[in-house]
Amino acid sequence: MDLVFPDRGLHLGVLNALLTSGALDSADLVAIVESTGPDGPDDGYPGPGPRLARSLDLLHAVAVPATEAAAITHLYFDGGNEIYLLIEKTLDIDTGGESDDYNVTSLEGIQALSGLESLDLDGHGYRSTPLDLTPLTGHPRLSVLRLTGFCSSAALESLPQLRNLDVHYADLDEPEVADRLAARGVTVRHSWRREHAVRRALRRRAASQGGAASQGAAAGQGSGGAVVPDSQASKNEPN
Repeated sequence: MDLVFPDRGLHLGVLNALLTSGALDSADLVAIVESTGPDGPDDGYPGPGPRLARSLDLLHAVAVPATEAAAITHLYFDGGNEIYLLIEKTLDIDTGGESDDYNVTSLEGIQALSGLESLDLDGHGYRSTPLDLTPLTGHPRLSVLRLTGFCSSAALESLPQLRNLDVHYADLDEPEVADRLAARGVTVRHSWRREHAVRRALRRRAASQGGAASQGAAAGQGSGGAVVPDSQASKNEPN
């Protein structure tokens, strides 16, 4: 069975993982991008144009064998990814891999990456609407997760192997989830400003309810997890 992920940005990330592992031949991808030539008046160095859009549509149609998708362990979206460099070198453009054309707007279908251990959305995880994390629900192996932009948080507590969560550049729709995960033993990284805002909100809630147990949770008492500020982030950076 072959797969095409609904979101173009996610599909590019999967192609990048297969390209770097050697499961995909770069020459085949270059040929696909070259098939969109020659340049039109709006194409060419340094920025993206119609040829980039056509190239990404064609690459989105490249089906991925389900067995190869299941073998992917790490997925990331850094601007220096090999797939972006290949596309831009072939088209003679230079966005540094930072074009919004590469953004990930949906994780639908990511369930097929059953071997995924690390997902890093830093680089192309920004969007104007919340990213639905529901497709990650119950993922059996995901242990390292870095989020950016607006995200729904409902699926986070369902990840049995989650050990490291980075939300420094993310806004969760339910910030208290990060505290509950820390209490469960997950190392959580976010900024001190966000942490203090969450703590104050929890303290106010606890005070209004008059619950001593809630006050203890708001003060950061847990069972081995950690909420890591920026100054200590390098010690707990996801791999």
